[in-house]
Amino acid sequence: MHILIFPAGFILWYLAYEAKPIINDEITHHWEEKNINKRKKLLNIINESF
Repeated sequence: MHILIFPAGFILWYLAYEAKPIINDEITHHWEEKNINKRKKLLNIINESF
């Protein structure tokens, strides 16, 4: 039974790997800026509390 399960698993893994979404650089850049701003706000709050 394992003889059939392992090849099927590898085939499904390969298909899922090939179907990865294409990363849009504009969206990624916007997301990174948003996270950087959140980190700065949190660091400012932490620094003000000490």
